[in-house]
Amino acid sequence: MAISDEITEKDLTEVHRLLVSKDHLSNIDAPAKIKYIFRKKGTLEPEFNDRVVMIIPEKDDKGFYDIKFDFFSGYNKEDIKSAKYKKNNPIFHAFWEHDIQLMTRLTEGSWIYFRKRITWAMSDPYKFKIGPGSCFVNEKEFKGKKIELFPYEQDADSTKFDKFAKKRYFITLCDEIPGMIYEMSTYVPSDNKSKPLMEETLTFEKILN
Repeated sequence: MAISDEITEKDLTEVHRLLVSKDHLSNIDAPAKIKYIFRKKGTLEPEFNDRVVMIIPEKDDKGFYDIKFDFFSGYNKEDIKSAKYKKNNPIFHAFWEHDIQLMTRLTEGSWIYFRKRITWAMSDPYKFKIGPGSCFVNEKEFKGKKIELFPYEQDADSTKFDKFAKKRYFITLCDEIPGMIYEMSTYVPSDNKSKPLMEETLTFEKILN
C-alpha cells in the first residue's frame, strides 16, 4: 500500500503528516525486531490471539530499510510482503493489508475497492477524525494522538456489504513508543450492542533485540 506515492506535499492532510511524512523509525536502533500482540473478537468469526513481528534491518546504501513481517503463526500465518521504507513505520500498512484480504474474503468484493477507500479516507476531512490518544507500556502512560477513519460510510458501493458499512479504523501514535505507532484496530458494530460483529487490535508489546 504505497500511500506516499499517491499524494504530493500540497495535498497532505494531518493524517498524512502523522502516518506518511513523520519519521517514525528515528527512535529505532536498527537492526531490530518489534513485537506486536494481535487480538480478534466478535460474533462473526472465531476469536483468536496471535503475534506479529516486524523485522527492521540496517539501512542499505540508499538509506532504505527493507522491512519484513512475520505475520501470525501456525494456521493463522499470513503472507504480508516486505517493502523498503526510509522513515515511516509500515506496520499500519501491514495491518491494513491484512484487513483488505479479510474484507475481500468476507464480502467477495474487490481488494482494489477496499484499498482505495482506506487511502481516500486519509485525504477526506469528512472521513477522518483526530483526537488525543494514550499509550501504555511497562506501566507508563504516554500521551499522543488517535486517528479514526470511516472509509465506507455514505459510499454507494458499501450497500453491497451493509453489515460492514460502519466499520471504523483506528491508529494511536505516541512519539515515545519505538516506531511511534502504538496500536491499530478495526471495529464493526453489530445489532447486539453488547458485543461487536468484529474487532481486531494490534498493539505494540516490546523490542525483541
